[in-house]
Amino acid sequence: MADSLLNKDKNKGKRNLLERKEEVKPKEAFNRSSLFTVDESQQDKFDQRKEPIQKSVKGKTTTIRCAADTSHRLNAIITSFSLNSVNELLEILLDNYEASLTQDERREIKTLQEVYQRKSIK
Repeated sequence: MADSLLNKDKNKGKRNLLERKEEVKPKEAFNRSSLFTVDESQQDKFDQRKEPIQKSVKGKTTTIRCAADTSHRLNAIITSFSLNSVNELLEILLDNYEASLTQDERREIKTLQEVYQRKSIK
């Protein structure tokens, strides 16, 4: 088959598929000098697009039981606000809730948290 495409004598009426009609040029040319330089205007745009730093949790995961309706609500909120996981949503909700507590209540929660962490290590 390749021979029939390349052989012009046999295919006089047919166009050779391997010949290009026009020269193909790239949209942008590569410039080695711009490869290692930083354009300040683009850097400002990049800084504005930068998302806030998120907490990375590398600890052990667990399961928490909840009602199916609660699970559906959590998943709906995650989808609506483009969050990554239920864990991320819970972190946001817990941070907001703890911010509304008094200093004594926060201290009590921190103490109980340490107790639960010690129990889970054993």
